[in-house]
Amino acid sequence: MAAALVATLLGAAPIPASIPASNFPVGPTSRDGRNDFNFELGTWRTHYRLLRKRLAGSHDWYDCYGTSLIRSFWGGSGNLEDGDLKCPKRYIGGLTLRLYNAQMHQWTLWWGTRELGVSPPQQVGHFDANGVGEFYAYDTWQGRSIICRFQWTKISGNPHFEQAFSVDHGKTWETNWTTDYERVSPSTNGIWNANGSASDGHAGFDFLFGTWKTHYMRLRHPLANDHEWYGCEGTSRVRPFWGGSGNLEDGGLHCPRQNIRGMTLRLYDATKRRWMLYWATQKAGLAVGLPQVGRFDEHGVGEFFAPDSYDGKPIVVRYRWELRGGHPHYEQAFSADHGKSWETNWTTDYTRVGRTD
Repeated sequence: MAAALVATLLGAAPIPASIPASNFPVGPTSRDGRNDFNFELGTWRTHYRLLRKRLAGSHDWYDCYGTSLIRSFWGGSGNLEDGDLKCPKRYIGGLTLRLYNAQMHQWTLWWGTRELGVSPPQQVGHFDANGVGEFYAYDTWQGRSIICRFQWTKISGNPHFEQAFSVDHGKTWETNWTTDYERVSPSTNGIWNANGSASDGHAGFDFLFGTWKTHYMRLRHPLANDHEWYGCEGTSRVRPFWGGSGNLEDGGLHCPRQNIRGMTLRLYDATKRRWMLYWATQKAGLAVGLPQVGRFDEHGVGEFFAPDSYDGKPIVVRYRWELRGGHPHYEQAFSADHGKSWETNWTTDYTRVGRTD
């Protein structure tokens, strides 16, 4: 792809807010909380109440209704909630990604929408012995510095969620969002069942849905005129949501000196007809830079770009997806000259072992 198009795609990417160096301190814990969100797995009818004007002394609330589907990965150490939210004047497709850090005994929560992608800052926290979960982040609201708190209760029955803001460093809180969940049949219609036009680009990753064996080749020293590659083997599962406009890939990677659990979250913005790709590992969590942004061409080749840095030097990262001999093939490449030349440093070939609908 021409360097000019690379610049266009990167310029169109959403710019995330700066992420604070540390989150609001929650009490330390040594308990294993990796299964604490298991109560929420499944399909739900949701009732939202939102404060119309936040931090303004308002008591005027309005109601929204929707559906949510929560599925787990990494053996319960991660889960994804995707769903819809119908309010009086708008309709929202949203998601929450939750990742558990076993070393810190903390959960990290990210939220996003179909149009905006995943938005920082992340909420960090854990559940206590009584089953109450609290998660905090520093943020801003209409130019004011705040602490945002997520709280989960009633996990023995129907889940209840509250969001609250504090402008006095956590001394007082104003609740501005609540959600109540009622479990329903998995066949209940929601935004994940929505249909779209295949021509709008949302079906670009349909070929990747399912369960796979994966073979990776990685360049040992990128951008160093190195030609030494090594191989890794793994497994991967790719599941769609939002009617195929989003998908979650999770799996394991076994290399000579390390084992990695990773995931990729892919979201399609139908308005701009582009995909946004995010990745994470169980050890490091979600990468906090800009997502890879791009689309598939008329030949079924997808290219996705993002600015980044490597060894302190600014680079552009390119992901490329295509079918080779009927099998998915992926490549990652770096450019240190603004997209004029590329060095491939990672390839993955997929062999199907099962289908995921």
